[in-house]
Amino acid sequence: MKNPWVVGGVIAAVCIALAIFYAIPGIVHPLTFSGKPTDPAIKHVILFAVLAVVALVGARFAANSRPGAR
Repeated sequence: MKNPWVVGGVIAAVCIALAIFYAIPGIVHPLTFSGKPTDPAIKHVILFAVLAVVALVGARFAANSRPGAR
């Protein structure tokens, strides 16, 4: 893996896009099992936002652990 920041950034961007998708009311959200499928799924929004942060933190640690990285 040449640059862990690219991988972490792509994963974080996908997670943020999914968080925004689940926050929009009026759209049918898959994987929402409680309530109406068109209501915003706040738990999903929080989950994907946390996963985006975890992806960036993981990229930071992966970039720091490479030999010769400074």
